[in-house]
Amino acid sequence: MRILLQNAFFVFLLVGLNSCIGRLFSSRAPVELEQAWASDNTLRTPESVVHDPLRNTIYVSNINEQSGTRKDGDGFISRLSTTGQIEELYWVSGLNDPKGTALHNNVLYVADVDEIVAISTQTGSVLGKYKADNARDLNGITVDNNGNVFVTDSDQRRIYQLNNGRVSVWVDNTRRENPNGIYKEGNRMIVAFMNSGKIRFLDPETKNFTDWTDGIKSADGIAEAGDGNYLISSWDGEIFYVNSNGKNWSVLNTRGQNMNTADISYAERLGVLLVPTFKDNRVVAYRVRQR
Repeated sequence: MRILLQNAFFVFLLVGLNSCIGRLFSSRAPVELEQAWASDNTLRTPESVVHDPLRNTIYVSNINEQSGTRKDGDGFISRLSTTGQIEELYWVSGLNDPKGTALHNNVLYVADVDEIVAISTQTGSVLGKYKADNARDLNGITVDNNGNVFVTDSDQRRIYQLNNGRVSVWVDNTRRENPNGIYKEGNRMIVAFMNSGKIRFLDPETKNFTDWTDGIKSADGIAEAGDGNYLISSWDGEIFYVNSNGKNWSVLNTRGQNMNTADISYAERLGVLLVPTFKDNRVVAYRVRQR
């Protein structure tokens, strides 16, 4: 009888240990971030960054001074080399508080308070400024394969669409939550909600949202990491890796360094994640390493 009890105890102990070990290893992030380079700190409140593979340059939106009206005209776009050197600090100037950026067919689209600004990547000239009626805080931006531009309004809790030179309300009420980052992928969109920390899929046909992951406070930028996995930034200074099933892991935490992580993007050709640090006035590039 004593032997049977001892055997049962050891079996129970082994099962418990295996369960604990399984939880330990399953909680480990599948990837880690390794810094590749960082720009100097001459940028001015950098909010969004995107790599142009055709010209092998990096564009950065700079809010600059955050005034009460935000229509101060001191915002600008910078150009960086692929190793972080600032090639042209004021490549395009005269903007207000430029935030999200997206590329399509030699045009850089920028979300700027209540306008969508289209900039020629060939010349740096402004091709047009498209007003979004009643917009207050245009933020994240993405473009589909047909050239339709979608931009979130974090204040008005809307998503606008730019089509054929006209801006209209595309989604009028985002569940009473404040949308920030937006990313078009195949036949769906991904939207990050900054106040709730939830990330949801959005069906462009039905405009219905489906929950994917949550717990990402101040959710901001969205970057594709391959195979249905993504990197999501928390503006407060953290980056999360989210797998296709919606499980997320923190893979970078710079909160203690007073470094923000704003509207990130992944530069596939360069093999780095580009992170604008907002108050820290830099762009930092990280290699994404599989564990």
